[in-house]
Amino acid sequence: MDTQKYLEYIKAERRSELSLGYLSHLQKQHVLQVHFENLDILAKKPLSLREEDLYQKIVHAKKGGVCYELNGIFYFLLKELGFVPYLMAGTVYVGNGVWALENAHLFNIVPLDNEEYLVDVGMGGNSPRLPVPMSGGEVVDSDGIYRVYQDETNSLYYLQKKTDEEWENQYRFETPSHQWNLENIHPICVLTETSPESMFNKMYFLSRVTENGRITLLGNTLIIVDGKEKTKEKLEGHEIEEAARRYFQINI
Repeated sequence: MDTQKYLEYIKAERRSELSLGYLSHLQKQHVLQVHFENLDILAKKPLSLREEDLYQKIVHAKKGGVCYELNGIFYFLLKELGFVPYLMAGTVYVGNGVWALENAHLFNIVPLDNEEYLVDVGMGGNSPRLPVPMSGGEVVDSDGIYRVYQDETNSLYYLQKKTDEEWENQYRFETPSHQWNLENIHPICVLTETSPESMFNKMYFLSRVTENGRITLLGNTLIIVDGKEKTKEKLEGHEIEEAARRYFQINI
């Protein structure tokens, strides 16, 4: 993997210090430049989680990907720069009391200065732009406040986002450990690609983070968040293609 080309692609600086400021810079630049998208899954093209294949797809071919790919390649970048991240799996909250496939979301945890931070560049429209401390401290982002909440009764952690004075669960995960890697998460990745219960093989899911919000194309619905303003629009066939080109520079 050519680390310098990777940094140039996400428009990030190379710095010598391993600080929270630098980690924040890398995370923000990554989510601004690399989009979440499921086009390979829709095309029934099997995903590869090998480092070289991830590099070729995301940096060389300038494509996006799903959480396994985005957080996977970011894990390799952080290691190349001297950080010591480890991978964790979580379960996404769909809403209305429903949770998605167990442990089907992959993200990073980065130890730094006697603290651990949740670092996620692969949550689509809900990716925080900044590291979120595992200790429960709140992080103010442009479209909400994030925190990691620990349920001490059953050792579960929750990434939560506060909007309109309500804390909403994004996903849950067990006590962080070093048990997860790209090899043992791969069977769950295959389920995400192929399972009848997966939403990723049924409709377009394109999402990008902007300076002031997010833009998401979910099926035929275009969702634009700009600060506190949010719009949703149903699109027809040709409008879907136009939205993909305009907002994601993707031909579908």
